Amino acid sequence: MADLSEMNDFLQKQFTTGQFAAMYGINKRTLMYYDSIDLFKPAVVKANGYRYYTFQQTDVFETIQILRKLRVPLEEIKTQLASYTSQNLLKLLHNQSNMLELEIAELMWLQRVVQNKIGNMKTSLQIDFDKIEIVEANAQALLVSKSLSEMTLEKGIKTMLNFMQECYHTQSYSGYPHGFMMDAEKLQQGNFNHFTNCFYPVDEKTPPSMKQDYKPAGHYLVGYYKGYWPQINQAFQKFVDYADKHKLIFVGHTYVESLLDDTAATENPGYCETRISIQLK
Repeated sequence: MADLSEMNDFLQKQFTTGQFAAMYGINKRTLMYYDSIDLFKPAVVKANGYRYYTFQQTDVFETIQILRKLRVPLEEIKTQLASYTSQNLLKLLHNQSNMLELEIAELMWLQRVVQNKIGNMKTSLQIDFDKIEIVEANAQALLVSKSLSEMTLEKGIKTMLNFMQECYHTQSYSGYPHGFMMDAEKLQQGNFNHFTNCFYPVDEKTPPSMKQDYKPAGHYLVGYYKGYWPQINQAFQKFVDYADKHKLIFVGHTYVESLLDDTAATENPGYCETRISIQLK
């Protein structure tokens, strides 16, 4: 066992910037930066400009390392070191605990978003775009924008973008692509331009940060379209013809849901793949 004299000599031993950095497995540029902002300075600066650290400084440096691991900003660490009290440290740790809870919630939300995107894309790969069928559907939770019916095109686009941003910022977005609602009765009458709302499907697990609406349970005429958006009226006409042939009556809303993930940028901006669901009487 070393005696006190040997221990004191060891504590006074000087380490170069590179040697001290190697003790902690960090880049020496980190120490140089901490020195430049007066957070953690070398114990000795010699006339030739060489900087040296000592083992006595390890307690302070380990404190910095731990607080950085806890995501404490450098300026707050600097303040804490300059005016340490138990009360100040306790307050800082409470603040970090609250911040970490928010980060964990955001990471859980992002994980759910990614999982939903994966599931939705896998399902989309199995779709037969030529198929039209009557489907009995359960109610689906939706986030629905303000009505776009009486708005100019410019105001409608701004309203839609604001709605999307609100969904993201409140973490209400579940990862599913957006869609548009149309008046189903007017569509059956040949009005293919009456879009009433923008919407996002959401999970039942989604926290109620925004007011939720529902796509009603019931029978729907369901089919698909892929091609250029300006030509989607051809698909709407196909649905109207099918309904006329089979004596079907449209009620409520038509739901035009994008099947392309909203992170799937294509070289052709007008290209779309959609699921069209029309509520039946």
